[in-house]
Amino acid sequence: MDKELILKLFDTNGLDRAEALLTPEAAQGDAWALYMLGRISWKRGDKAGAITLFTQAVAIDPASEAAVALEQARTIMDFFNKDLYNP
Repeated sequence: MDKELILKLFDTNGLDRAEALLTPEAAQGDAWALYMLGRISWKRGDKAGAITLFTQAVAIDPASEAAVALEQARTIMDFFNKDLYNP
């Protein structure tokens, strides 16, 4: 798995190609691969899927960058601004 290529594809919105390199078989047991699949899901708007992937990555490696991504995702999902709902 070429991490540099995957990151380059992600940064240039080559999400389909990056995801193809991160097959589920390759991601099994690999916290970084699950983290990147989560980032791809988040970028596509699948927030629940991304949180699931981040959680799986943290279960494998609690000190991975997925732990930070999971915390940030939960913070974003927990945000509530009453002014947005009460004009």
